[in-house]
Amino acid sequence: MTQGKAENRDKLIYDAVNDRYALEWKRTDDLDAKANNLTGFAGLLATLTAGITTLIPKANHDYLFLVPLILLIISALFGILASWITSFRGMNPQKIIEGYKDKTELETLIAITATTSEHTLHNFSLNGKKVRYISASFIVLILAVISFLIVSIINWLM
Repeated sequence: MTQGKAENRDKLIYDAVNDRYALEWKRTDDLDAKANNLTGFAGLLATLTAGITTLIPKANHDYLFLVPLILLIISALFGILASWITSFRGMNPQKIIEGYKDKTELETLIAITATTSEHTLHNFSLNGKKVRYISASFIVLILAVISFLIVSIINWLM
């Protein structure tokens, strides 16, 4: 393979890795938005559930409303945990400038590609944890809404 073809190949690899890195950062932003929205919605529903509980006559089974309230708090906590994951990796531009000022363009490109690839894999792993917390938050939120409906029906029938 000629020098020009090798450089074109390495540039293509760099572009692919860099695009994947940028995509992972966008995914991080999207996941953070989902986690924050779930947390806010669960908090709003928890507030409404607590408020509705105070409107129910004491003769009914108002203590049953603790079940959806607890589930909503758990859902909000999972959303907070998803938002809390923040140890993402990115390249330090100053280190790149200092570390590669005496290297060839090809050596620099290969090193940056390898580093970006490592960071992308690390960030992908962290985003996987975010997805698990967000999924748990959503499932518990759905369970809370269902339990709220069930408790409301039970309270209405009694």
